Amino acid sequence: MKPKQLGSEPKRIEVGISQEQTNNINDVYVRDLFSLLKTNSTVPTHTPKKFIDCFYLYWDGSTTYELYVYINNSWKKVTLA
Repeated sequence: MKPKQLGSEPKRIEVGISQEQTNNINDVYVRDLFSLLKTNSTVPTHTPKKFIDCFYLYWDGSTTYELYVYINNSWKKVTLA
């Protein structure tokens, strides 16, 4: 008994995101990583949407700089000298 052959040619499945769209999305994230952090005058309270938004630089207006990093659903602070 011969096995049944379902089709002679492989079928192509179209994917919703093209390679060009994927490259454009990656370019945006890479561009964010190379840009400078903006200095802010308020303490962060928001939830970051992108990876680069997990880093927040705070300046109190005189001499204190603080780097906030979003880890485990909360902001952690490091004072910079």
